[in-house]
Amino acid sequence: MNQLPRIAKLYIVSIIVLAVFFSFFLAINFTMPNVYLLLLFILLSFLTESLTIRFSNEAAVSISFATVFSAIVILGPLGAVISSSLGIMLRYVKTPDGVLRHVFNTPIYKILFNGSMLIIYVGVSSIVYYSFDVRVADPLFYNNFFALFSTIVTYLLINTIIITGLFTLLQNKNFFSLFFSKFLWAIPNLLVIAILGIFISLLYLHYGVLIMLLFFAPLLFARHSFQLYVDLKNYYMQTMAALANAVEAKDKYTKGHSERVAFLAEEFGKYIKLNPKQINVLRKAGLLHDIGKIGIDDSILNKPAKLTNQEMLSIKDHPELGVKILKDVNFLKGVHEAILHHHERYDGTGYPHGLSGKQIPFNAAILTVVDAYDAMTSDRAYRSALPLQESIDILKQEAGFQFHPYIAEKFVEMITTTTDEKIINFKQTV
Repeated sequence: MNQLPRIAKLYIVSIIVLAVFFSFFLAINFTMPNVYLLLLFILLSFLTESLTIRFSNEAAVSISFATVFSAIVILGPLGAVISSSLGIMLRYVKTPDGVLRHVFNTPIYKILFNGSMLIIYVGVSSIVYYSFDVRVADPLFYNNFFALFSTIVTYLLINTIIITGLFTLLQNKNFFSLFFSKFLWAIPNLLVIAILGIFISLLYLHYGVLIMLLFFAPLLFARHSFQLYVDLKNYYMQTMAALANAVEAKDKYTKGHSERVAFLAEEFGKYIKLNPKQINVLRKAGLLHDIGKIGIDDSILNKPAKLTNQEMLSIKDHPELGVKILKDVNFLKGVHEAILHHHERYDGTGYPHGLSGKQIPFNAAILTVVDAYDAMTSDRAYRSALPLQESIDILKQEAGFQFHPYIAEKFVEMITTTTDEKIINFKQTV
């Protein structure tokens, strides 16, 4: 916790303290559910939290809200808070980088903060639900649409506000842009999972514990199948990244180029508020944009002198070669056009197809700017890295000629005005 900004530490402590006082309030005002049923929901909460599928540090798929929602309906506020908070604090998960995290190797402040978040937004959501005069474990709970809807909205709002507040302090980003990007993305996901929670509650209230537990079997199987799919995609991306690194390893001057382009393209996508799907495409395209160079002769790639016309034609083949390498990978289809056209110019004099203006796919136009910026600010065999200001001046001068004018303008704006430490540190290393 020492490495966190002071204001972030204060925020974390405040959430934990608030959760402690709120827990006392819930304990005084609401009754404890049946102990055996509570233990069952603690176990279910632990399992659903532990079986979360993570795509990255910021994206994951989980059905834990279904368990939380059914706990609110079946156990009441106090039971829902106890089961959900213990479930997340005791969970056993694998991070995107393959590290297993559990209660014994996770910093205590993270465990307490996660549990405190659940106490607050599950507790408040439960109070909202029962404010509609609904009974605990009411078999006809589904008739009160407004109670269900209000509970879902409350859960989503408070969850998003707390998490966005933390990310705002940690990443020094605008609260409202982060809030709406996370809030809007979560709405359809949470609504689907809430329906699942309603179904679980119905099974328990009308058919008993055993039938409810049997329902979890196909869920676990579906989760396992989806995890295999995600793992397969990750392994393929790792293979493609290894190929891209193999190309760059031939020339010390381009080492790390693809990772830098992927990073800046992703950050730029966030800066101009693209949706998560578009940002994901940008990141993958940035990582793989030069994969076609694996088919270009080393002597051409590493030549310190000016290339001949024939050699330049060979270099110009690499976007199409890259698409041929990736053409049969279905989950990369959105990446293909960005890779194919990242050397097109806004004035129509680029390659491979001489597209101009709005004919150039937007993602490809972003890669054009980011790729050029990284090339200018990096050492090459035939020249040293250009100063940062000179590179920025070239981006401005070439706007409307080589570069899409809007993208060039916004990229320069991001580079020159950002307070994001990751981008600032990137600038300092070029």
